[in-house]
Amino acid sequence: MEIIVYRAGADKIETGFTVEQLSDLLQDQQAVIWVDMPEPTEADDQTLLNVFHFHPLTVEDCRETRNYPKVEEFPGYLYFILHGVRADTSPDHFNTIELDAFLGPNYVITYHHDAFRSITNLKKLLSTSPMICQRGPAFLLHQIFDQIVDFYTPVLDDFDERIAKVEEDIFSLSRPNKAILEEIMDLKRGVLRLRRITGRQREVILRASRGEFTLIPAALLPFYRDIYDHIMRVTDMA
Repeated sequence: MEIIVYRAGADKIETGFTVEQLSDLLQDQQAVIWVDMPEPTEADDQTLLNVFHFHPLTVEDCRETRNYPKVEEFPGYLYFILHGVRADTSPDHFNTIELDAFLGPNYVITYHHDAFRSITNLKKLLSTSPMICQRGPAFLLHQIFDQIVDFYTPVLDDFDERIAKVEEDIFSLSRPNKAILEEIMDLKRGVLRLRRITGRQREVILRASRGEFTLIPAALLPFYRDIYDHIMRVTDMA
């Protein structure tokens, strides 16, 4: 578990906190606290239950890695599930990784069993400037989601290239028909999964972008709408 804290008016973030300090840190309503839980343990699950007092069913969902994207509102916090693309994914082996995230009045929690490039990138950025945290936890979460969606674009480019190659092979008959058929089936499965995931993520971000949740300030709705527009483009391309 890594705890990153931005205190109002500070010119840099703070790190190196322990789970025992979380309760005190959360008392500062002007702070922005990011708790990242990579490769979470049972102790991390207990933190979600005993420090943040999240609903046990959400923690149960966090433990699983086969959930579809969704957003649920609870008293005092929002629970999100989004999917990112694996760094080693390809059109014929299209796989996603699950991110569970919580948004509260002064905190963001990210819980994931696999590495997320978006999270790594954001930590590097925060180490040089706290500007993202200065805009509040909902903006911090937006930045994570935005990068998750951005990484879908290269995958779509790979799909386009692979489909073009298959079409070329079909017309030139440069490969046996059986091999081409197998590749077509692999591509079809990949496209179908891509459509299922992006379709559900589109609904999640739509709800976050239309003022349904008080934890996402009105001033930030255009930023979430921008992610929604990006997902729409991804869905249309798929």
